[in-house]
Amino acid sequence: MRFTFNKVEKLCSKIAIDALFENGKSKTQFPIKLIYKVSQFESPFPVRAMFVVPKKKHKRANKRNTIKRKMREVYRLNKHQLYEHLSNNKLDIMFVCLSNEELDYATIEKSMKDLIKKLIEDKVQFTS
Repeated sequence: MRFTFNKVEKLCSKIAIDALFENGKSKTQFPIKLIYKVSQFESPFPVRAMFVVPKKKHKRANKRNTIKRKMREVYRLNKHQLYEHLSNNKLDIMFVCLSNEELDYATIEKSMKDLIKKLIEDKVQFTS
């Protein structure tokens, strides 16, 4: 397994993002919220991911970028757990930071790992 996070793995489409907000299901493990939706798209990867840090919570762009960078790194190193449990399903997922404070790597890692485990446990809901 290569631990990469390519452009084709990123959720960029405005239509897909709107559909994710409109029809997506969510799970929360403070300080991160996961929004996910079963989707249909052409890609060699089963998951497209997006990372959001609201400007309302973190005014400074450098702090938002630092948190997003940490979130991407944790996802990149742990996405293989999710990939192993997806058979023919394709998912769009979004990680949203809920905290007002700047987060350290260990906090983000624990929260995101727990969210990925919760998502794997609820894989029964992927069939839609």
